[in-house]
Amino acid sequence: MAYCVRCGVKLESGATVCPLCNTQVMAPQDVIGKPGEPLFPSQPEAALRPRAPRLDKNRKGIIELIIAFMAIAVITLTITAFALDGSFVPWIPIGSVILGGAYLLIALFIRITYVKIVSWYALLTALLVVMIDLNNGKLSWSIPIILSLVLFYLTAVLPWALPKHQRKAGWIIGIVSVACYFIALDGLLTGAIDWSISIAIPTYAVVLLSLSFLILRIHYGRPSVTDIVLSIILSACWGVVAGDFFHLRSMGSNRLLSWSASVAIVAFCLLIFLTLNVSVRRVRNYFNNRVT
Repeated sequence: MAYCVRCGVKLESGATVCPLCNTQVMAPQDVIGKPGEPLFPSQPEAALRPRAPRLDKNRKGIIELIIAFMAIAVITLTITAFALDGSFVPWIPIGSVILGGAYLLIALFIRITYVKIVSWYALLTALLVVMIDLNNGKLSWSIPIILSLVLFYLTAVLPWALPKHQRKAGWIIGIVSVACYFIALDGLLTGAIDWSISIAIPTYAVVLLSLSFLILRIHYGRPSVTDIVLSIILSACWGVVAGDFFHLRSMGSNRLLSWSASVAIVAFCLLIFLTLNVSVRRVRNYFNNRVT
């Protein structure tokens, strides 16, 4: 046991400096002792490593029950197919049973996080859709669904899967992927790039421009919840008005707006309200700060 020669405080094993007065400890190693592990570490390494879900008794029982039901369903479908002598094809129902059970088993086997569970479920949904569509011998309606799943992953999953310092790149990829989705969907449905260039992408650009002002306000200021909600509604209104405007332009119409004229009035009212709200607040803060 060692004590500080200056302040007399009791020293921990392996201490080389007094924790109270920072006096260097000059004593033999057998007196100081070896440093020991703290009883309550601030950041234990075991807590920092992701843990797999523990397969306790209840979890194992649920897994066995799900597998048993899947096996019974597969056997029943197979026997039914043999009994009906070829008039019933069991492959689609069997595949649906297996993939449906996989939705439950994945949640029991993996460590549940947003990125992992959504990634697995999106993959299983894509496999299920492709399997059902291939029942007709070719892929048709499943391709737009697969594109929608890819778009969902790029916009709602990828930014959260990237490290925090690379998350902006993920948002940029998501924004660009929406425009690419419009073009790909236009090509699949019409066989040519028509409405995506003349209507969808310009409307999308107007919505992005409107939302960018809200993002700048959030980044450089402190807007209230009411301001944020009204700004989102305003962006949606501008999107509706822009869609009607660009649709009329693609048709060669001379009208400025048609059914969206009332939405445009609402958008202008919201714009005036938000502008006056921000201006009055800034003027009030300016004069409050000038008062001595």
